[in-house]
Amino acid sequence: MSSTAFSQRIILSDARRSEDERAARLAAHRKVWNDAHPTYYAEYRERNREDIRRKNRERERERAQREREEKARRQKGIDRATAWAAAHPEERQQARERYKQEHPETYKQAQRDYYHRNRDAIAERRRAREAADPVKANEVRNRAVARARGVGRVSEWSPSPSQQESYRQRENEARRRQRRRASAGLPDRRLHRVLAAERRHNAAAADAFFARKRSRGEVARIREQDLPTPPELVHALEQRSESRRVVRQILAVADVYFTEHELELRARVAEISRTRFRAGLLPLDVYTEPRRRALEVASAGYLRRSAVSQASSLAVFQWLTSDLAKRTPDIPL
Repeated sequence: MSSTAFSQRIILSDARRSEDERAARLAAHRKVWNDAHPTYYAEYRERNREDIRRKNRERERERAQREREEKARRQKGIDRATAWAAAHPEERQQARERYKQEHPETYKQAQRDYYHRNRDAIAERRRAREAADPVKANEVRNRAVARARGVGRVSEWSPSPSQQESYRQRENEARRRQRRRASAGLPDRRLHRVLAAERRHNAAAADAFFARKRSRGEVARIREQDLPTPPELVHALEQRSESRRVVRQILAVADVYFTEHELELRARVAEISRTRFRAGLLPLDVYTEPRRRALEVASAGYLRRSAVSQASSLAVFQWLTSDLAKRTPDIPL
C-alpha cells in the first residue's frame, strides 16, 4: 500500500470518528435538554394542534395523490402491453417462450405468486368451467391422472391415524345401516357418488328449471297431472295423528301423577316384588313398573288405552325407561 492511500485511509477514519463523536455529543445534549424540559413536546402539540393536523392532512393528500399517479402509470403500462399482445399474438408467444427458457425459476415463481394472489378467482373460474361442461372436465381430470401415472408420479399423502379412525367409523356405520335396511326388508341404497363439477352443473340446471316462469298452458297441464290422495292414506294419516295426540295427553297426565305419587308407587312395587320373590317368582322391574302403573292410571279414562302400551311408540318407551340411568334402589327381597 502506498503512503498516499494510507494517508487517505487515516483521514477517512478520523472523519468517521469525528462524525460519530459529534453524533454522540448531540444525542447527549438532546437527552439533557429533554430531561430539563419534560413537558415541552406535549405543550408544543397542544399549542399547534390545528397546524399539525393541517400538515398531516396535506401530507396524506400528497401521499394518496402519488399512489394514484403510480397506479395510473402502472395501469397504462399494463394496458399498453395488453394491446400489444392482442395485436401481435405470435410475437407475444415467442417472447414468453424465450423468457421461460432464459429465466425458468423466475417464471415459475411468478406463476406461483399469481396463483396465490388470485386463488379465489381462479377457483371460481374453474368451477364455472366445470359446471358448464362436466363431461369435458371429467375427461381432462382423467387425462391428467393418466399422465401422472405414466411418468411414475404417485401421491405421497397418507391419512393420519385420526383420519383412518374416522374413515373406519364411517364405513362401519354404513355397513350397520345396510344391515338394518336388509333386516327391515328395505331395498338397497341407490344413491351414487357424483363429482363436484357434475353436482354444480345439476344444481344450476335445477335452479334454472324451477326459477323459470311457467305459462298458463304449462300450469294447466301440471295441475291435470295432480291426483287426489287415496282415502285409505288420508284415513291412516288421521289415525296416526289421533294416536300421537292421545299419547301426548296421556304421557302428560302420567308424568304429573308419577311426580305426586312416586314414593307410594315405588313402595307398592317393592312390596309386590318381595312377595313374588318369596313365592319363587321373578320380582318386578323396579325401574319401569312404577311408571307403568302411573301410565295405567292416566289412561283409565281413554277408550284407546292400547295407544300407550310399552311397545306402541318410541315416546312411551322412552318415558317408561327414563329411570334406568339412576342408581340401583336398595330394596331387600
